[in-house]
Amino acid sequence: MSASGFEATLAAIFTDCEQAVSERLAKEKAKAENLQALGARRFAYTVAEAIEEEVGPAVAAALASYDGAINRPILPNERWEVALKSRIGHAVDAGMRLGSGGHENAPWKPLLAEEAPALKARLLAIADAHFRQLGKARRRGGPRRGWLPEPALRSALFVVGLVVGALVVQLLHR
Repeated sequence: MSASGFEATLAAIFTDCEQAVSERLAKEKAKAENLQALGARRFAYTVAEAIEEEVGPAVAAALASYDGAINRPILPNERWEVALKSRIGHAVDAGMRLGSGGHENAPWKPLLAEEAPALKARLLAIADAHFRQLGKARRRGGPRRGWLPEPALRSALFVVGLVVGALVVQLLHR
């Protein structure tokens, strides 16, 4: 998969994620307004939990897209990993903005802001664990023992091609 294809896939995944977060937060806010009994801390926790539940599947989908993009067992692509981590951070920030939007003086807004770094760290830890696992899998499957190095293999194939060509020329001249 090309870099632009991967980035387009990431953009689509996280655009859908932001829409899902927005819809989920609207539902949670409506519930909270109907109950009117939720304390500030509980409401901030509910919003953060809703964001995590909506962004989590997007992170899983993005990691699956990454796996498909690098066409295992090719080495991991560090630039794509950075792009994916950046998208996760942006998704959490967008969710927090949506969660606190329109409530400038709400008592739960500082609590929600305190929860943002922890939420971002949890989701980034999932991605980091996945990337570490890819690195371990690559190291385990390293170069095979007894296999010819690539330059030697290319040279051998060239020599075999010359020999076969010489034999064909001799057969044609008989």
